[in-house]
Amino acid sequence: MAEFRLRRSLLYVPGNMPSMLQNIPIFHSDCIMVDLEDAVPYSEKDAARVLVRQFLDSYRDHNKEIFVRINGLNTAWWEDDLRTILPALPDGIRLPEANGPELVEKLDTMLTEYEEELGLEIGHFKILPSIETAEGVINCIRTAKSSSRLIGLAFGAEDYTASLEIERTKGGEELFAARTRVVWACKAAGIQAIDTIFPDASDMEALERETRLIKTLGFSGKSLVNPRQIDVVHDVFRPKQEEVDYAL
Repeated sequence: MAEFRLRRSLLYVPGNMPSMLQNIPIFHSDCIMVDLEDAVPYSEKDAARVLVRQFLDSYRDHNKEIFVRINGLNTAWWEDDLRTILPALPDGIRLPEANGPELVEKLDTMLTEYEEELGLEIGHFKILPSIETAEGVINCIRTAKSSSRLIGLAFGAEDYTASLEIERTKGGEELFAARTRVVWACKAAGIQAIDTIFPDASDMEALERETRLIKTLGFSGKSLVNPRQIDVVHDVFRPKQEEVDYAL
């Protein structure tokens, strides 16, 4: 079972936006996801990678957990992402489109090579795979047990609904089966289940409803696209007094 750490909120920060990177120390999310993948246009991949490295090198307070979402292992950028970012010692890597355990195992092997090169303890870098396709959902139970580095699985609804050629709705009925399977996989493997983003940063009522739903399903946290969403998610995941009394 992975070591427990509070991960109610995982805030995405685009790797090509210096102003957002500079504000990371003041964001009060539990975890930061610095993004080199979807948030960064093709023409800015190289520049973003260097910018993130410079930020991590200068981030001395390190008052929160930081993962970097690299580009997928089916792209031309992921190896350069690791080569540039890992010497700056992020806490871990978010792996996009983890469609099966083989991809996690491949990343695990690469991280071991870098740990040996950098003189780090094996297992220093953690992995958070993203389950965001129909194939990924089908294989997620095996993926959840594919590496001791895994701290959880993260569900990604945007690409998942695209892979099914369906519309994503605010009600989320189309996500129920996939969410349930991801939670099953995580609970069976003793790791955390992280829910997808809620893309409408202006609709806090709908965000609260969705967060209550995913907490009921067994998720332990949620990916976020805007700092304004943090308080809503934290409030939902905060134990109520009657829950504390019952636990005691």
